[in-house]
This record gives sequence, structure tokens and C-alpha cells, in this order.
Amino acid sequence: MGRYKLRPRRFIPAVALLFCVLAVTLWGVWYGAAWAKSAVLARLLDVRLLAREEIVKTTPVEGVLIRREETVKAPAPGKLRLLARDGERLRVGAPLAEIQGVSSHKVWSPGAGVFCTHLDGLEGLLVPGMIDVLDMGAVERISNNREVAGGGEVTGGELIGKLVDNLQPVLIYIKLDNPGDDAARLWKKGTAVHLLCNGRELTGGITEVRGGGDGLEMFVEVEKYPESFVHERYQRLELVTRRVAGWLVPERALVFKDGKPGIYVVSKQILRWMPVIARDNVDGKVAISGEGLSEALRYVSNPAWAREGARLDD
Repeated sequence: MGRYKLRPRRFIPAVALLFCVLAVTLWGVWYGAAWAKSAVLARLLDVRLLAREEIVKTTPVEGVLIRREETVKAPAPGKLRLLARDGERLRVGAPLAEIQGVSSHKVWSPGAGVFCTHLDGLEGLLVPGMIDVLDMGAVERISNNREVAGGGEVTGGELIGKLVDNLQPVLIYIKLDNPGDDAARLWKKGTAVHLLCNGRELTGGITEVRGGGDGLEMFVEVEKYPESFVHERYQRLELVTRRVAGWLVPERALVFKDGKPGIYVVSKQILRWMPVIARDNVDGKVAISGEGLSEALRYVSNPAWAREGARLDD
């Protein structure tokens, strides 16, 4: 029986070829598995660009305006003819109205300001320098709105308008029902207050606070305000109670290591943990700060599957 004779010159190249084929196969399997893992990870993780945002919490309130205003009265009975338009700014001594009765009487502007024909009966009660003695509950109950129109009959001493000094600050009376235990800390004399009026933000300061946890009243002085504040005593406003602004991320994006907060970021397709400072939170979002934060930074908002050093291919 013949024997098969192994020839080293043929065996060694065959083994080398087999080894190469096996190595290439294993590398392909490993690379495919790594690619598949990266692809799956890319689908599982929600990667977002860091963005600056602002969240504002408000509560609706009704403001009662206390303005510097001077009333104008008819000097005698008769038929009223207005010489100034409602909303017109007048100088001192400008012709304001004329009354035709037994005799003709002209009325001149007693001061400089915006002429207003919207009267509510509170002109002599709501005076900025007397808020310390005002009973706002009683004041609001006697409000009697009316508008003066030219061409009507008036009696002697009847109010026919007022001059509002729109260059001076106004006081806004605000009442909060059940403001909570933090009211005394949040709202105190000297505190800055932000109000929204038809989308416009007004900034003022508290000049006086009354009451406590069950009900709180405050007077807010505002220097810049809309034109409607000259004519309307009551204003529907939004009181800003909370504001969080800056780099905002979902609370779930925070990952703690050794008790310190951080976020997973994508750096050159690799997941890296970056330490941050968590400053404030509202509505499930956290304001963070720290080095390296920018609008070009990509971070993981759901890091449950994230691992330090994992590759994330797009």
C-alpha cells in the first residue's frame, strides 16, 4: 500500500492561505458586528444639538392702575364741545373744550399730559402718593366707568376729562389669592417684577406688599408701559413667577459619576462623558453650564444605552 508523502513546500503555503482566509473572515465578522452594534446604538440614542432656550412660567392677574392724573371740570352748565381729541397730548394752557350755555365758556388744559375722556370715578381716590392709606377692596367697589362725548349737556362742576402724565411711572395694584408659602420670599419690597401685557414684557419694582400666604397684595411701579395704560384702569396681565434660561437639556440627559452631574456628548463619533453644573430646572428641563458648551455640541438626551467610548456612526 502506497503512502501519501507530505511535502513541506506545498503544506506551508496552504496553511498560510487558510490562516489568512480565517483571519479575514474573523475580521469581517468582528467589523460587521461592530458596525451593527454602532448602527443599533445610533437608532437607540437620541442625539441632539445643544441649544439656548428660555422657559417662562406665569400666572394671570388683573392689575389696577394708579396714575398721575389731573381732572378737568365743566365751569358752568351747557352744551359741551371738545376741542381736544381723546389721546391727544396737550401742553399747559392748550384749548381743551368749549361750553355753550347762558354764556360761552372755554376750558384750558390745567397741565401737560395726554387728554383722556375715559372716566371711572376713581380719579380722586387712586393717587400714587396715598397708597399707604388706600383700601383697595373698597376702592374697586365704587368704580363707575363712563366715556365723555362731545355734543352732550353737562352740569357745572361735572368731570369732562382728565390729563394723564404719561411721562411719569404708573403703579399697578396686583392681588394674588393663595400665593403659596414662598410668597413672602418671592415678593417683597424692592423685588423686581416682570409682567406680560399682550405679549410685551414690562419690568417694575415692588414698592409695597400687604398680606401673606392666604392673600397677597402688592404695588408695582413701572416706568415704561403701553399707551392703553393711559386710558384703561384695569389691565389683564401675566405675572412672571418663574424663568429659566440658558443651555437647557432634559432632566434624563444628566448622568452622575461619583456624585457629579454630566452629559454624554459625541466627539469625533465617540461618546464621551462631559461634566456640567446643573443650575435650575423647570418642566422637566435643566439649565446647565460648564466649559465646552456650544451650539455645535451634540449630546445624548436618553443616555440609558450610552457607554463611555462607544462609537456612534451616523
